[in-house]
Amino acid sequence: MKKLVIVTYVLRALGFVLVLLMLFGHSIVLNFFPGLEGRSINPLFYTGIACYALGAVIYFFINKKEKAERRRREIEEAEARVFGGSKESEQE
Repeated sequence: MKKLVIVTYVLRALGFVLVLLMLFGHSIVLNFFPGLEGRSINPLFYTGIACYALGAVIYFFINKKEKAERRRREIEEAEARVFGGSKESEQE
């Protein structure tokens, strides 16, 4: 599970870098990809947005699942403390 979380951070970082590169480093990108000059729809910009969105969505669902598991464990531990203590005293 931890590897998947790391992948989401890498995807979000890649998306962030691509978007910043297209906003502020447009000339650098055009030096590497001269065919992009004159295009109104820049594929690297939208690829950056897609990478970031994909990483964020995956992280959202992983985090939601981990919070639910943590909440379930805390409830079980609290029940064990409350009811487990009274059961032990009733058995004696």
